[in-house]
Amino acid sequence: MPHAMIMGLVAIGVLLAGHSRAPAQDALKLAVGAKGIWDQSISELAQTAGIFKKHGIVLDIFYTQGAGETLQAVISGSADLGIGLGTLGVMGAYAKGAPIRIIGATMTGANDTYLYVPADSPIKSLKDADGRTVAFSTVGSSTHMVVLGLEQQAGVKFKAVAAGSATAPSACSPATCTPSAATSSSTAARG
Repeated sequence: MPHAMIMGLVAIGVLLAGHSRAPAQDALKLAVGAKGIWDQSISELAQTAGIFKKHGIVLDIFYTQGAGETLQAVISGSADLGIGLGTLGVMGAYAKGAPIRIIGATMTGANDTYLYVPADSPIKSLKDADGRTVAFSTVGSSTHMVVLGLEQQAGVKFKAVAAGSATAPSACSPATCTPSAATSSSTAARG
């Protein structure tokens, strides 16, 4: 686990708690887009390792079914900080007046967003998926933006279905195609 990433989360926690060294445990509500996915697991791992406690911070971590729900938790004030939000979704909400601010990137430049199908599928290209069911996590998530972008780029129309968390095995079973992973991820705070 990259040391710089952990220290960045600690710094954000200290900043949001309002103390350079908190004398008592300060709580920070953290909405996380999906449990156990890439950069979204760092806060839980660091808390389990005692890193936040060492700095007087305790995280109240709760998981959502994707970036769309995480974004709403931050906007509504249910969370102090959101992890694993798609950059496009956060910027779109901000542009529409949502009281949020991007305060840091948790992963940049991971070019691993793709659609996948079962190995025996007759679908070999995006054109073959025209009119077929394509699952994404939640409305407003980065996977939702990928589906919308691919439709436009390929000149096709999918039956797009919000299937919930990308880690839920049942999310993939009814879908023909499923986008996986986000190209970039942001950390947003209400502000």
